Amino acid sequence: MKVKLFIFSSIVCLVIVLIASANSSAIGNPTARDILKANSDADIIQIDGLIYSNVTDNEWIKEQEYLLGDKIGEIRKQTKRKWFYLDYFATILPKRTAVYIKEGQEYEKDAAPFTVLVEKDGEILVYQAMVEG
Repeated sequence: MKVKLFIFSSIVCLVIVLIASANSSAIGNPTARDILKANSDADIIQIDGLIYSNVTDNEWIKEQEYLLGDKIGEIRKQTKRKWFYLDYFATILPKRTAVYIKEGQEYEKDAAPFTVLVEKDGEILVYQAMVEG
């Protein structure tokens, strides 16, 4: 009887831990799936696990000057799939498009900048990290 109670208690504790873990991970930065579910035409890139959205057309972006800094990578794949969206995947930008940080910024892997830049057809496009909070 004690063994059955122990097994039952262990299973209940495990279920509670799994439910709590699932709920806590739901609160955080948006994923490509979240963004594309809300807007299938979104212009996004993923870098170091963060989703960046094209904000070039925002009025306050146009008021600032953006100069290309160091190249940090290239788009590896153009896709609109919602699952298994990996780093340097983009929905609009073509494969091999170079991605830069702003002039004067430094980049370290897993310490992604708030803003990244892309040059397309002679125009600098500004992408901003979609971070929660």
